[in-house]
Amino acid sequence: MTYRRKKQKGRKAELIKDLPIEEVHCQLHGEDCRCMNCGNEMKRMGKRIIRDEVCFVPARLYKKRYIAYTYACDCHDESIEAKPIRCAETPKAPIQRSFAGASVLAEVFHHKYILSIPCYRQVSEWARYGLSVSDKTLSNWIIIASHDWLRPIYDLLRKALVQNKVLHADETPYQILNRTDGKSATSQARIWLFRTIKNTEHPVAYYHADLTRERAVATTILEGFKGYLHCDGYSGYKNIPNISLVGCWAHVRRKFFEIPGNNGKAKKAVEYCDQIFSFEKTIKDLSPEQRQKQRQLIIKPVVEEFFDWLESFYAMKGKLQTAVMYALNQKVELLRFLDDGNLEASNNLAEQAIRPIAIGRKNYLFSTSMKGATANAMAYTIIETAKANSLNPSKYLTYLFEKLPNVDFIRNPDLLVGFLPWAKNVQENCG
Repeated sequence: MTYRRKKQKGRKAELIKDLPIEEVHCQLHGEDCRCMNCGNEMKRMGKRIIRDEVCFVPARLYKKRYIAYTYACDCHDESIEAKPIRCAETPKAPIQRSFAGASVLAEVFHHKYILSIPCYRQVSEWARYGLSVSDKTLSNWIIIASHDWLRPIYDLLRKALVQNKVLHADETPYQILNRTDGKSATSQARIWLFRTIKNTEHPVAYYHADLTRERAVATTILEGFKGYLHCDGYSGYKNIPNISLVGCWAHVRRKFFEIPGNNGKAKKAVEYCDQIFSFEKTIKDLSPEQRQKQRQLIIKPVVEEFFDWLESFYAMKGKLQTAVMYALNQKVELLRFLDDGNLEASNNLAEQAIRPIAIGRKNYLFSTSMKGATANAMAYTIIETAKANSLNPSKYLTYLFEKLPNVDFIRNPDLLVGFLPWAKNVQENCG
């Protein structure tokens, strides 16, 4: 006998509960509303909702034409040779001498960085809406808009990032064709990622494009940071002043899990790691202080037993030796999560944050220039930070491209604080 899974009532309604409603009233008219017995017109006695269906309104483009009026005075003051003339001011465009409006720019960014659609594939979509534009033009729009209007917010987000006490870090290979260091286009550059923990007041996901994976890059980005840094064991994070590294048990587990064959030691190591993560799930909703106490009481003996067991190994080779040495070489870092309830047993938060870069890279493959790669890093920073702060990224980008060209933040840099993702007016307009 087969059993069908019981459907959850109201699940579909919950998915579309926030959509605006357009009601279609189905009524009887004319002869259809007359009684078949007496011929009199029937009276309405009630109504019921039959179904809800989601409808799609295709995007459309239109031209917003700014017309500035000029005013003159007919005063008869003979001491004034020329009549006073005044012209109404118009809002400044995000890109001078370009027809790209703020909402169009935001949509180009949305397609590339959220939907991972490269510029050359956007061309046909824009043509369908009636806008004939080349992929080179779209790329230039992204670079100009990023460097002019996203960079000021991007720089402030880095300052906000390093004010935290706990961060996660990761980096991923990236290709830049026209490198400024003279190396060939096949050389791997890097996109670096640094992000805050989940429960921080102002979450930040900060991306940085660079030609190298050297320690100097991390040192520069983390200037001013003092605290704990979750990472994957890469030596480039070591010996940075004022930073204590936190190892990743997910990486330890992965190295043992990937050992081929029926290896009993590898399986036992995976079981130790699974025990740690199972315990972490049970304490995830506790306060940092309670998490720290529970870890010291329950999971610390398990972790110490794991390392005592690893240190008893001898005559290893191959992937088992690699996995064991990876864990033993990071013993201090892997034990560190026991000391503070704000720390995590893994660096999965950073790996999740680096995933948009990996997905985008599969589609647009490379950046032609360092300027383009930097624009990508700034765009991902603004978008992913907006998501982390419960904003609609497209609305936030539109807001920035529309407002910032008309704000004198160069002479008054404090005005930029009002454009950060957690600012009250941003939350109200872009949530």
